[in-house]
Parts: sequence; structure tokens; C-alpha cells
Amino acid sequence: MMEIRKTIGIFVAFVLLSDSSWNVDKFITDLKELWNIDFSKAHRNENTLVESYGDGYVGVTFVSSPIPGQEAEQCAALNYMWPEATDIVKSHKAHIIITVTGDETGIIENAKMITKIADACLKQENAIAVYSDGVVHHPADYGFIAQCMKDGELPILDWVWLGIAKSGDIPGIYTYGLRKFGKEEIEVYADAEFKDVRNFVLNMVDYVLSNDATLKDGDTIGFSDDQRLPVSLSKGIAIDGQTIKIQYPKE
Repeated sequence: MMEIRKTIGIFVAFVLLSDSSWNVDKFITDLKELWNIDFSKAHRNENTLVESYGDGYVGVTFVSSPIPGQEAEQCAALNYMWPEATDIVKSHKAHIIITVTGDETGIIENAKMITKIADACLKQENAIAVYSDGVVHHPADYGFIAQCMKDGELPILDWVWLGIAKSGDIPGIYTYGLRKFGKEEIEVYADAEFKDVRNFVLNMVDYVLSNDATLKDGDTIGFSDDQRLPVSLSKGIAIDGQTIKIQYPKE
């Protein structure tokens, strides 16, 4: 069972580097060109940049050593979409820590900000992965998903991981990352095609975050006027604490 931190509105991500170098001027230039965010006047202290953001701040810190405790390597194994992740992550020699804080009313904007910062950090020539919310992302995948913000969409898969689990013999998908948005994690188990269940959960997460919706025990939800899928809140199967369970639609 996975343990989930419950801190709401605070976002942290790590960009892993293949060697102990960071071109801070390139980062500032890339951030401006990619996302029109100006860090040229950010407070600089050794290997750290700090800029105010709303009622919080954005911090970007270069650390000339790997993430301790093989934490990133262990989480890399969770990415079933990137088989080489563990071997690649083992090679990282340094990392960049990105932190975004602010009022809970600006959670979505905070999430967008950290994704933009991470995307700019990935333009470093030695960037090899993004580690965030218990999983390691392929740099190209993370950057591709981030671009959807330019079309007004939410980069859901950069924010919330969709993991694989089982309830007895029944396979399913669980979310990891919704609690930092103040929402309960979701689990869906069904004897159905993996891709269909995964897309179903992805659509549910998109609905929850796009509409600031809170699913509650006893609710029903659906994607059509006549669809009523039961929602329940109970002890998590794949992750700790209480989780939302949604009945998968029958054929």
C-alpha cells in the first residue's frame, strides 16, 4: 500500500541531471521563451533562485548530488510506460528541486506554475527525468503533456499518476497526486480492458480538477444524462487512507 502525503497546495518536483552542472542563465532564458515567465530579477543565493508568486513563492535550487536514499530509483520502477526508467535514474548525479507554494485557492495555478518551471528545466542538456509525486516521468513525455496548457487544457498526467493495482483478482487503476489538490484519491477496479479503465479514470480526474468537483460517499456520476455510476468512500486498497471508489460502467 502506498503512503500519500496530504499537504494541500504545496507542489514539489525534482528534475534529475546526468552530471553536476546547471546552466542557470539558460534556464532563465528558456523559461521566458517557453512560458513568458521572467526570472531575470529573481533573488539569487548561491545555487537557488526565489521569486514571489501570488501570496507564496517559487523556489528553484540546484543540488550537486543525487537524491538520497535511492528514493527516485525505487519510484522509477512504478512507471510501467517507461521500462528503462530505473536504469536511467540510477545514473543521475545531481538534481534541481522546484517548490511552489501559495494559498489553497490558487491550487490549479500553482500546479501549472511548477509544470512550466519543470518543463524549462528539462531544456538543460543534462536533464534526464522528472521525479514528482512518487513516480519518475520520461522527460519527453512530461514536456509534451505540459504543452497542452498552451491550448487551455490541464496537464493531468504530469500532475496525477495512474497506477496499476488489484482488488483480489480484479485489476484496476488508482490515482496518486489528487490529495495535493484537496481531493481524495480514486480507485476503479473492473474486469475490462486496461486502456479503457485507465481512460475512464483519466476522464474522472480531469472532471474533478477542471470543475473543482468533490466526489462524496453516496454520490453518482456519469458521462451521459442516463448514466448513474455509484460513488463510495472507503479504506484504500492500493494506497493509504480513505479513497473514492467508482463503479466501472457495464457493457
